[in-house]
Amino acid sequence: MIRSVRKYLLYLSGLLFLGLGIAGYVLPGLPGTIFLIISASCFVRSNDRMYRWVTEHRIFGKLVKNYLETGSMPIRAKVISVLSMWVFTGVSLWVPEYGLLFKIPIISLAIIGTWYILSRKSSTDSTDDD
Repeated sequence: MIRSVRKYLLYLSGLLFLGLGIAGYVLPGLPGTIFLIISASCFVRSNDRMYRWVTEHRIFGKLVKNYLETGSMPIRAKVISVLSMWVFTGVSLWVPEYGLLFKIPIISLAIIGTWYILSRKSSTDSTDDD
């Protein structure tokens, strides 16, 4: 019983993160690949068919599968991620109505995110299918 509830919750979480990931490929400022990685991690424990769909997708499957298998990120993805993170952090900090209680966590999260991305192994592999 508990096992089936856990599997169901992981499947629903996978669908939620899949939706966020796909939205991230369309909406500026919303990261897509990280949500797809989380989605695949949920699906690997709940639904093999959906896991294969995410990891074999022609647009984002290679990135997701590569990260899950090796923990590495393409250099281009690292650069885009870090630049985007700091652009949107800067925009968030520019709003004068927010005080230090808002700005300190935003800067802290941007620093942690930057550290995490830069600490991943770099792959020279791009998203091209060769």
